[in-house]
Parts: sequence; C-alpha cells; structure tokens
Amino acid sequence: MVSRPAGPDVVSGPSAADGAGFHLVLLFATATGAITGVAVAGFDAAVQPTVGWVLDRPAWMLAAIPALGLVVVYALGVLWGSSDTTTTDAYVRAYHQRDGRLTVRHAVHKVVASAVTLGSGNAFGFEGPAMLIGGTVGSSIDERFGSRLRRDDAKVLMVAGAAAGVAAVFKAPLTGVVFALEVPYRSDLARRALLPTLVASGVAYLSYVALIGTEPLLATGGSAPFDLRDLGGGVLLGACCGVLARFGAVALAHAKDIPVSGPVRVLGAATAIAVIAPLGHWWLGGPFHLGPSYETIAWATDPDRTVTVLVAVLALRALTTWLGVAGGGIGGLFIPLVTQGAIIGAICQQIVQAPNARLLPTIGIAAFLGAGYRTPLAGVAFVAEATGQPGFLVPALLAAATAQITMGPHSFSAYQRNERAPDLEPLTRLPVAEIMSPNVDTVDASLSLDRVAPEMMRRNRRWAPVTEGSRYVGLIALADVAEVSEDDWPNVTAIEMARTDLVPARPDEPVSVVAARLRASDSDAVAVIEGESVVGVVTRRDLENVELLLDRLAGDT
Repeated sequence: MVSRPAGPDVVSGPSAADGAGFHLVLLFATATGAITGVAVAGFDAAVQPTVGWVLDRPAWMLAAIPALGLVVVYALGVLWGSSDTTTTDAYVRAYHQRDGRLTVRHAVHKVVASAVTLGSGNAFGFEGPAMLIGGTVGSSIDERFGSRLRRDDAKVLMVAGAAAGVAAVFKAPLTGVVFALEVPYRSDLARRALLPTLVASGVAYLSYVALIGTEPLLATGGSAPFDLRDLGGGVLLGACCGVLARFGAVALAHAKDIPVSGPVRVLGAATAIAVIAPLGHWWLGGPFHLGPSYETIAWATDPDRTVTVLVAVLALRALTTWLGVAGGGIGGLFIPLVTQGAIIGAICQQIVQAPNARLLPTIGIAAFLGAGYRTPLAGVAFVAEATGQPGFLVPALLAAATAQITMGPHSFSAYQRNERAPDLEPLTRLPVAEIMSPNVDTVDASLSLDRVAPEMMRRNRRWAPVTEGSRYVGLIALADVAEVSEDDWPNVTAIEMARTDLVPARPDEPVSVVAARLRASDSDAVAVIEGESVVGVVTRRDLENVELLLDRLAGDT
C-alpha cells in the first residue's frame, strides 16, 4: 500500500474539521498524561532513594558500585538480546520512522536498565526513562484504541507522552511541551501536536506533584535584575557553551562507536569509573561527579568554589558521563547537559565576578542544554520553570541563541533531522489518472488466444483490458496465456482467460486506495475505467515509482 511516510506531519492530529476525532485525541492525551505522571513518580520514588544511598557510601564503595551497574546493564542486554541503549533517542528515532512506535516490551527492558544505571550512581539523568515511559504510554493507548483514531494519531500521542514524561520528572510542564516538539529536529519544530501535548504535559505535572510535591527542581536563588554587562556576559557564555557542547557531541558519538567488542568496552569503562570515582570523591570532597547531579549544581554555584575545583568537577562529570555511554549505560543526557552548563556558568562567574552572582550559572544551563540537544526554547523554558527565575529569560535567550550558532551542525542525538521534510500528504491523494498509462489497447472478449497473444507480444503488452464492444469485462495477462498450451490457443477465448474479479479503478481514485486493492488481489495491473469504458491501465511499477518518490522525499532511515 502507498502509505504516508514519517516526517513533519507524521504527528498531524485531526484537523478542526474532524471535531469528534480531535476531542477524542485530547481525551486520550489526558489519559496519557495522567498515567505517565503516576508512572514517572513511581520510577522516581523507587530509584531516587537508591541514588542517595549510593552517593552517601564511602569512597572505596563508590569505586565499585557505578562500575558494577554498567556490568549488570550489559548482562541484562545480553540476556534480553538487545544492545540498544537509547532512551531519549528512542523517541526521536521512532518519531522519524514510518509507522514508528515505542513498544511496551522494549520500554520495560530499557526502564529496568535505566533504573540500574541511575541507581548505581552513574552520571545520567532521569528524563531519558521518563520520556520513554511517556512515549510508550502514548503509543500503547493508540494501539489499544487505534480503530477509533486516525492512523497518524499514534505519533500525536507519542509526542504528548514524551512531553508528559519530561514535564513530570522536572516539574516543568512548559519545558516538557517545548522539548518534545523541538528535539526531533536541529533547526525546526514538530507541529500539529501542540494542543494534545499541552494537555498531556499539564495533566502529567499535576499527577506527579500530587505525589511528589511542587518544590522547584533547582533552587538557584539570586535576583532577576540585570544590566548591559550581564547581557554581554550571557552572549560570551553562550559562545563558550556552544563550543564545548560541540566537542562534547563529537566525543559522545565516538563513545558509541569504539571499535572493540562489547565485553571489552564495558570492562574498560567500568575499570576507568572505578578509578575515577574515589579519586573525584577525595578531590572534590564528595561524589559531585556522579549521580543525577542536582546537588552538584547547588554545590558548584556556591561563591566559595575556586575555578580550579570547578574545572575539575566539569572535567570529571563529562568524563564519567562519557564512560557511562561508552560502557552501555542507559539514561538521559538532559540533566548532564544542565549540570555542565551550570558549572561553566559558575566558572565564568568566578572569573569575571559579575555583581549578579547567580545569573551566569543559571543562563549557562539554558545555553549548554539548548546547544547539546538543539533545543534553545526548551533550555530557556527549563531555566524559568526548574530554577524559579523567569526574570533571567532575556539573557538566557541571548546565550541560547549564541550557543546554537557556535554549535554548528552537531547534536547529542544521532537521530535528529535538520528540518521537516516536505508535506507529502498530497502525493498519497494523487488521483490515479495522473500516473496511469492512458488510451491503452484493448482486446475483444471473443478473440481466441492464437490471435490475442501474438498481438500483445508485438505491441509489447504484458496486460490488456478485455472488452465487449466498449464495455470493460476483465483483464488478461500474457503470463496467464503462456500457461496454456499453444496447441489449445485456437480453442480458448480472451474472456475465458481474463480475470474478472479485479475491481477496476476510477480516474479520480487516490493512488493509495488503488495500490491497496492491487496488492490485495495479487495482481500486477488494474484497468482504469470511466463509466464502462476503459481509459487506461495502472501497473504495480507505476505505484512503486510513487512510493519510491515518497521515500526519497521523506528521507526515511
């Protein structure tokens, strides 16, 4: 069947004209948000205490627990027959795939592996499994109730679920909406899923905070007023964040493609973490280079930290995250990017001694996060919601924009596309008259095969409509004629060999409808009639050419 390819409008929910369908999507988006909020709260409540326990262990235990976590995750991957370590990228990849979905089975495996990765103190974030949980909830609801929705609503609910996951885990509904819409593309936005995404994100936030509480995720403090010096500092900080994020994206890509066997890679990464973990604990006075790093942000923004110590924690956190990725750890990179941005901002603050002590660390978050995932609006929204500092929006916007420019074409997600593909929906509605072979030769129903076959071969026709007078009655294929003994040809007429079960096409029928009918009948051609008269023939090759064009324009991977 000619089907609509994944691309910009793959998340196109019902239009305003589809009133009942649109309200049904909103209802399912509400359910997606509610289920996601509760599920993410459960994941958070189960894993966060373990993270706290691990990070409070003595240095010698920190040498073993994160490394052991990577080994366990690798063993689980071998047991389940899966080496896929994506969480946030799983959503981006499914978004761009034709008929892409997030399945419950794979999500359960990845969420368990994420719990082990995060619970053992590795330097990842909770938003990866949260997005995976939400996206899978949305896809599953569509699969369960798909008969009541349009085909493309699977992607609408998946986007809504991903937004709900981020909204819940960060207590930041606007960040969830913007991030889920921004992250599929480097220089564009997903569209037409905005309202369901807003609904799911808001409901997820409410269900999550009802269980966990409403305290801001990052209590940075500080005052909002700023002057021109602060704005200039934000621009310079954005440039610095963009350059460092660019190097980080390249390094992370290499971490996933180290040319060694899986066991060697995991053991190497685990050994390196076992060495670095106690060293960092001794140097920094605590495990600030491990775990989800919320405490690290507060620690790094303390005015008493020296530049040397801040550079050390920045390098150690970047290295432990890199080793975690190289070792097959499963978790989000959103919070690692947030942490590195805050530390870079703190370093700049210590160097320039800006009067507004919390400004640069706060807008460093927006710049580094926006550059790393190519989501500048999400970075700015996160600063406003998670830190409780909406007054920092203007310098944060300048920093995020500058970081985008210096980031170039790189990204921490390998599955992002640069921008939406063209709207291909009109091609799937293309009338069959546009691709048919018109004014084809017909065969009289009463002619014997010894007259039909030579004429079809002379005219190089593999199929021909069969008519009685001008009325279409069937389609004859040269391959079917060849199955009859040539000695019997004079005694067999065209109508006896013609397929009369093939429903002919009308010139105004869409190619997708005709393609479905053609393949269901296991035929290589179908006649096109107007009234009762034959006006053309459409072949399987004609339809495949349209499909090839759709695939090339969509750029499916």
